[in-house]
Order: sequence, then C-alpha cells, then structure tokens
Amino acid sequence: MKRFLKWFLITILCLIVLVVGFFAYINTIFKHETKKYTFKEYTIEKVDSCTSRIGNNWLRKEQPGLFTLYIEGKPFERGLIAGQLTHNLIYKQEKAFVEQLQRIVPSRFYINFLKYVIAIFDLNLYRSIPEERKAEIYGISLSASDTFNSIASNYQRILNYHGAHDLGHMLSNLGMVGCTSFGVWDEKTPDGKLLIGRNFDFYVGDEFAKEKIIAFIRPDSGYFHTFVTWGGMMGAVSGMNEKGLTVTINAANSNVVLAAATPVSLVARQILQYASNIDEAVAVASKFDVFVSELFLIGSAYDNKAIIIEKRPGSQILYETNKSFIISTNHFQSTQNGSSAEARKQKLNTASGYRNNLVMECLNQQKQFTAQDVVKILRDTLGNQGKSIGLGNEKTINQLIGHHSIIFYPEKRMFWVSTSPYQIGGFVCYDLNKMIDEKALVPGTRSVIDSAYIQPDREFLIKSLPRYQHYLNLKKKISAHTIDEKEIEMFVSLNSDYFDAYEQAGDYYVFKNQYSNAMLFYEKSLRCEMPGEKEIDRIRKKYADCQGKTNKNSQ
Repeated sequence: MKRFLKWFLITILCLIVLVVGFFAYINTIFKHETKKYTFKEYTIEKVDSCTSRIGNNWLRKEQPGLFTLYIEGKPFERGLIAGQLTHNLIYKQEKAFVEQLQRIVPSRFYINFLKYVIAIFDLNLYRSIPEERKAEIYGISLSASDTFNSIASNYQRILNYHGAHDLGHMLSNLGMVGCTSFGVWDEKTPDGKLLIGRNFDFYVGDEFAKEKIIAFIRPDSGYFHTFVTWGGMMGAVSGMNEKGLTVTINAANSNVVLAAATPVSLVARQILQYASNIDEAVAVASKFDVFVSELFLIGSAYDNKAIIIEKRPGSQILYETNKSFIISTNHFQSTQNGSSAEARKQKLNTASGYRNNLVMECLNQQKQFTAQDVVKILRDTLGNQGKSIGLGNEKTINQLIGHHSIIFYPEKRMFWVSTSPYQIGGFVCYDLNKMIDEKALVPGTRSVIDSAYIQPDREFLIKSLPRYQHYLNLKKKISAHTIDEKEIEMFVSLNSDYFDAYEQAGDYYVFKNQYSNAMLFYEKSLRCEMPGEKEIDRIRKKYADCQGKTNKNSQ
C-alpha cells in the first residue's frame, strides 16, 4: 500500500510539474510572438460630451447602453486604438463576465486550476487563429485591466474570451446559448429583397448585456464591415459588410472536444471581411476547422437569399431551401447532418425544434414582412398558437435574456439593433453606406438614422415587464433563502404559466423540509410546457427524492 501511495504521489507531482511547465511554455510563446509589436499610447481627444477620438478613429455614446465605434488601419493598430477608446467598456464587460464565472465556479481552487487548463487549451487555439485576428486581439488586450491577472495574462484572457460562445454551448450543450434567426425574400417581402432577423440569446448575466458596441471597421485589406460586439471582443456574432453580405451564428449540438480550433466568432469575422457573396462565404468558412458545431446563417444582397453553413469539427455542409424563407435555431437541418440520432434528439428533446416551429407558424400567418414585422416576431414571448408558456421560457422566440436583437436589410445596407431592455426597447437604425462615405467625424451628430427608428413595445414595458422583474427579484430571494411563504405565493402568481416558478417554489419547500408541499409544486411544474427532456428529468428526480423522504418519515 505504501509503495502504491508513493508512486501515486510521484505521478501526481510529475503531472503538476508538466502542467506548470506547459503553462510557462505557452507564456514564453506568447511573449516571443508579441515582441514584434510596439505599444503606443495615443492622445484621446474629447470631441463633445458623447464622443472621443484618436485620429480618424472614434467612439460615440448614442444613448445609455449603446456605443458606435469606428476603427481603421492595420490589424495591430486597429486593436490598439479600439482598446484605448473602449478601455472602460472592456473593464466593465470583463468584470461582469468574471463575476458570472465566479457564481458558476465559486471555488477559488477550481478558478486557479482553470488557468492551467486554459494554458493546455491555448496552444491549439493560438495556432488556429489568423495572424490578422491575433494582432487585433493583442492590440486590444493591452487596454485590459491587470485586476484579473490571477486567471491569466491580459492577452491570454482576451484571446480565450473569443471562444466563450463556443465553450458556452459545448460544456452542457449548456444552455448559455439558444439563439433564433431567420430570413425572408422574394414573395415574402414587399420589394422581394432579403430581410434577416436574429435574437442573440447568449446569457452571461444581466450586467453583461447592459452595454453593446456597434463596431464599423475599415481594414487595410478586405471589405468595410460592421458587427455588434462588446468591450474587448473583436470577433463577430452578428454583422454585415459593404457588399450586403451578412453573418449570424447559432450554436448546434456538440460533443466535448478537448483540442481547440478556430473560435466561431473569428470565422464569422473572416467571412465579413473577405466574402462578397454566398460562394465566397462558403469558401472562406471552409478554410477553418472549429471545435464546436455551429450554424452560420449567411445572407447575401448579391444572391438575394440566405443559406446556412453547418460546421462541425472536421466537416462543413451547406444547407439551402427551395422556399422564400429559411429558419435557424439550434439543430442541424441538412440531410447529411440532420438525420443523425444526436441531431434528431436536439430537435425533438430540446427547445430548438419548438422555436423553429414557432418561427414557421409566424411566417405562415401573413404573406409579406417588413422590418417592423420581423421585430414583432423577435419580440414574441408566447408559445405555439399564442399560448402563454411563461416569460423566460427557453421555447419562446424572445426568452428575455438576449444580448442583442438585429434586423438586416442587405440590399439597402441598413440594419436595426435593439436597445434595452432585451428586445422590448426601441430598435435604432444604421445605414452602412452612410458610415462608409462619412470618413470625417462631424461633432454633435448621431450615427443612427432617427427617421427609421422602430418604437419600443410600450404595452409590454408597462404591463408585463414590471411583473417579470418582480419575479426575477423574488427568485434571487429564493436562492438566498431570504423569502417567506407569502412571497412564494406572490412569486408563483407573477409567472404562473412557467414551469420554473413551480420548480423554484418546490425547492423552497425542500429547504424547509416540507416534502409533501414540494411534491405538489413539482407536479404542477411538470404539467407546464417544459423546455426539454433535461428539465423534465431533473424535476422528476426532485419529486422522487421528496417521495422517498416522505415515505421514510411516515414509517
């Protein structure tokens, strides 16, 4: 036994030395690679109360939570200037991200262990990212805060955050992401031109979603392009270029892959910068491998239609439709990928198939759609046939967690972006052609097109949102065990069609050792519209545990 223990401890020690050594090796590579870049601190000119400028580059606060960023130049210069203009936003965004990470992984030991896991992951990640993107990311990382260096160096952290979308859906097929997007064209729009709508439901806490940046990039090579982003992020999840080529990305079912490849947001950025039509977008995407499965919805003014590139580690399939619309949620639809057991399970046993059917139902309700009609679909919080299934339900198109919602009109190079809260606030309009031509910043002006503004959903803001916010506040009290029984009744009544309300109430009674009451609420939860098999299994297990304890207490 002593001999076994001795060799076991030696083995563990060797593994620790190897991991620490590898971490040091990765840091050495990073330091060597970044020596070719020279840091320069620019003078930031205050143009007016809302606008800052470095040379031709500028950042403007359009309204609370919405910023417009214009950047030009070579890759490292673009990143460096973007970082210095947005350094406060980078800190706020990273703080929100890290705080959410600490809520998910509260152990200090595991957080520290995570940085060594990241180091092992980093070697393939670093080798899989185009030099242009690495230069941009290194430039912007120089404005990141040293506050979070206990996790990793500034460059390593910012580099890895570009893969957060990928890791988010890989590790649970996780439930951090549940996006919905669709396109309509030909007879489905008044002028026959393509319209695309998308909800980006990537949830990393409420603070993370408070501020968004609309970045406009004039690169030294490739096409002028725009994308919705946040502080420190140079990848694209929703964007359009000067040729009217759009990209939005949705997670698909993935297995856990230990070797990193190119983060999907950086693949999307490459498409925006270097593709002018669908064929070119497919060609650009094919140059990269990914470490998670992803759905790239590509819209094209040139082709006047949209398609989906289904990427999996090691493969790429093009999905097209012969109809005048296309829908993308979170499952494969091509013959090659969609017929697998995993894809069918994803479609039938999660919220993805239900949301796909919801969008189909909406598209069948009228003949043609304007941008305002697309917004109405993206704001929809109801289930099939207008049934209430609870605010926040993952099966709804609008899950009230979205970082942003966006509508593209590629033919006119126009797009509309949501403002807080969620998709309920107004949608501001940008004209990409105006931004291309407007090289010189005009002080005191706005980048958005006020005449094309889409009004907020005032009825929801007045009637439904306060109830939902009250519901969320009481849910926090349940988690903190500071709620009383009268408030539990109020909590359930605020969102009485939602399975989560009854599950949370059941959890409250379990904490109080009132297992019979808990079972009553778990039963009610199971009678609601459930997002998927995972939630059903979880609540059934809770019910069975309570039943076992009730039987034991009665003996």
